Amino acid sequence: MSIKNLSTSPLDGDVLTSLRQAIAEFLQRCGLQYMDIAIDEAWYSECCQEAINRGFPMDGKYSILPYMAVGVAIMSNAYDHLPDRATKMWICLFTSVSTCIDDMMDRGEDLVHVYRFNERFASCQPQGDPVLNALDELLREAARHYSPPVSNLVVASSLNFMSSILLDNETKDMQISPETPLYPEYSRLLSGLADAYGFFIFPSTLPLREYIQCMPDLTTAINHTNDILSYYKEEIEGDTANYLSLMAASRSLTKQDVLHEVIEKTVKAHHNVLEFLRLRTDAYDAYIKFFDGYVKFHAALRRYKLEEIMSERSSF
Repeated sequence: MSIKNLSTSPLDGDVLTSLRQAIAEFLQRCGLQYMDIAIDEAWYSECCQEAINRGFPMDGKYSILPYMAVGVAIMSNAYDHLPDRATKMWICLFTSVSTCIDDMMDRGEDLVHVYRFNERFASCQPQGDPVLNALDELLREAARHYSPPVSNLVVASSLNFMSSILLDNETKDMQISPETPLYPEYSRLLSGLADAYGFFIFPSTLPLREYIQCMPDLTTAINHTNDILSYYKEEIEGDTANYLSLMAASRSLTKQDVLHEVIEKTVKAHHNVLEFLRLRTDAYDAYIKFFDGYVKFHAALRRYKLEEIMSERSSF
C-alpha cells in the first residue's frame, strides 16, 4: 500500500547497524542459521519448461519469466520436504504467477482485468490477461493437490490476495488513522497469502486436525517473518508501502519501535507453533523443515540482502 503522507529520511550508519542486529537476533531467537543459498538450476529449468508446456507467457509484456526464480527459490527450499513432485511444481508456478500479478499495480491497464478476476473465476470466464488466465488455471487445480476443506481455503486465500491488490489501488492516497490500529493487520492478512502458504507446508495425506489449531500463529509467523526479513532492503530503498510503515503510522510510533514489536510477536507465534506440534511428529517435522527453508528462500534472493545483514553477527 502506498502511504504518501509518510516521509522518509536517509538512514545513517548507526540506524542500519541497529536494523541488521535486530534482524540477526530474530533469526537466532528462532533457532535459525543463515547460509549462502543459490537457486536450484535443475528445478529452474524444469519449472520453466513446465510453464512453457502449459502455454504460460514466458516472453513479452506479460512474461512470468522474471518471477520464476522466486517460485523456484521458495519451492526448493521451504517446500522441498513435500513428497509429491507435482505438488511442488504447482507451488512453484503458483508463486511465480502470483508474484507477477502483485506487480500489476505498476501497469494500470491490467488493473481493469484484475478488478474482474474473482467474478470471472466464479463464472468460468476467460480472464482477459494471460497471467490472470494462468492463475485461474492453477487455482482450478488446487483440488488435485489438496482435499477439501484445505483446497477451498487455499483458493479463498488466493481470491483475498487478488482483492488486496484492488484494496491497495483504491486506498493508495488514504491517510492512515491512529484510531484504527487493527487496519494494518487486516490489510496484511489479505495480501500475504499466508493461509495458502501455511497449508502448503503439510503433506496432503496429513489429517487437518493435526495442525489446524496452530494456523493463526503459523500465518503470523509466515507473514511477519517476511516483513522482518524484507525491512532492511525496504528502508534502504525508502519504501513506505509495507506493513511496518502502516503500523507505525496507525500507532504514531517509529518504524524501529514497530520492528521490535513485530519481532517479539513473530518469535512468540513461532514458538507457539512448535509447542502445539511437538507431539504431532509428522506435522512438527514438516514445519521445522519449512521454517528453515523459508529463511533459505530469502537468502537465495539477493534482493533481501541477508548476507549484508548477517555480516553484523559473525557467530551465526
